[in-house]
Amino acid sequence: MYCKHCGKEVSDNAVICIHCGCSISKTSTDVSLSGESKSGLGALLGILLGLIGLIIGLLMFPTGSEERRTFIKGWGIAFGISMGVVLLFYIICIAIIGVSLY
Repeated sequence: MYCKHCGKEVSDNAVICIHCGCSISKTSTDVSLSGESKSGLGALLGILLGLIGLIIGLLMFPTGSEERRTFIKGWGIAFGISMGVVLLFYIICIAIIGVSLY
């Protein structure tokens, strides 16, 4: 496992990190299913891919066309719903589990 303070690898049975001296708590909320610390990488990647999709869509349709306006409306609705779902998921995780995903 890894120390949540310094990030260095420590023994699974360790109580104190031999690198930084901080105590190591062994709660189930400190690690993800894969044993690594949780992060908001998925949300950031989703935002980035959504913005890339917007740019590609804007390049595909001519300026001022009805198709472009329809694409922008559809993209806005889909992106808003997906970000709302992500935000709701984070709120539930923090409220129920007490885990900060960042």
